[in-house]
Amino acid sequence: MKKERFEYGSGHSTPWHAHASGRLYWLSHGVMAIETELAQWTVTPGTVGWFPVGLSHSAWTPGRVQGHSIYPEPSSCCPFPSHPGIYGADAFLMSVLTRLCRSASDAGPEDYQGTLLKLLGYELSLGDPLPLQLTLPTDRRARNVANELLKNPDCALNQSQLAQRWGVSVRNLSRLFQQQTGLSFSQWRQQAKVVASLQWVLAGLPVSEVALLSGYSNVSAYIDVFRQRFGKTPGQFRGK
Repeated sequence: MKKERFEYGSGHSTPWHAHASGRLYWLSHGVMAIETELAQWTVTPGTVGWFPVGLSHSAWTPGRVQGHSIYPEPSSCCPFPSHPGIYGADAFLMSVLTRLCRSASDAGPEDYQGTLLKLLGYELSLGDPLPLQLTLPTDRRARNVANELLKNPDCALNQSQLAQRWGVSVRNLSRLFQQQTGLSFSQWRQQAKVVASLQWVLAGLPVSEVALLSGYSNVSAYIDVFRQRFGKTPGQFRGK
């Protein structure tokens, strides 16, 4: 089992790649966006991200991040979920992760480490993934529009202007988003804004400023959408 501690600055990104083992991420600071062919996943403090063996993905950080990763050997991955997901990390789960990240001299026997890994896998498999993923369109033109909105949630361009920029008609863009993400273009854009806003919520910025950075002119509307998505207000989400 490989394990590592990482720290990246704002704007860090990795090219598309896959691992010969699964990978677990959890953060002590910041937000990390991990993109697969079908979705973008947002890892935040208090969550654990699981990505199975061989899954092609890329990652980027909107701000400074600190965290840990564990790479279970394929033979240890049987109990882990077969699909990627972000899970809540309660005190018990964090205790298991902390024990797994101990130095080699304090880690305990190999079979003890293996038992902890299996326990961790079962805990994730029995848990419900958090709504921290956003389905992405697979059409290249629609994906370019999606990427633009994810990187710039306060983008002032309307649907017609975005469609023109990326060489697709407004009608086709609407159809592609509905068919490939299950959401209308306006619904998807709204969800992209609120997911992108997590980086500023966790950084402790005032909610009014977060709303503006996320492309919302109305703070109450932003809070309502945030609560609908995550079941908490921005203040509750960051534990305040």
